[in-house]
Amino acid sequence: MKRILRVLASFARTGALTRAVIALLAGFSVGAAAADPSELLDPQDAFRLSVGALDARTAEVEFRIAKGYYLYRDRFRFETASGRVIAEAKLPAGEMKQDAFFGNSVTYRDHVRIRVPLSREDLALGRTRLKVISQGCADVGVCYVPQEQWVEVKLGAASGSKVSPR
Repeated sequence: MKRILRVLASFARTGALTRAVIALLAGFSVGAAAADPSELLDPQDAFRLSVGALDARTAEVEFRIAKGYYLYRDRFRFETASGRVIAEAKLPAGEMKQDAFFGNSVTYRDHVRIRVPLSREDLALGRTRLKVISQGCADVGVCYVPQEQWVEVKLGAASGSKVSPR
């Protein structure tokens, strides 16, 4: 059992675990029989995340989505480091897609910008750590497991700067 855990830990450090999960999902995915997992982008490359302060009370989360990939609107979730869920995030309209995995779904391609309001507690600290959870797929019929990324947002007047996940 310890050996299996060491192998999984090694896979996790190298990103191979993500590719292994994608390959496993590809085997069960509709239309994915022809998908070569080695040709798929790692999720952090398919869905590039950045964040910045839009104004003194709002963070702007932006995803740049690679060609041939898309994100699901209803699979976004935002939380502060204290565990507070931010349900008031403003997501733009997207494109309706009949999806083999989730049925009728609103999706985003190319890029999406999401406005995330921050609390008074966040504002008092001048910065906050934000957990961003998202999920997307490749057009070849392979979906990624939900991705969880942490970013730090420096608050105050709009900085215009974008910070990538740490």
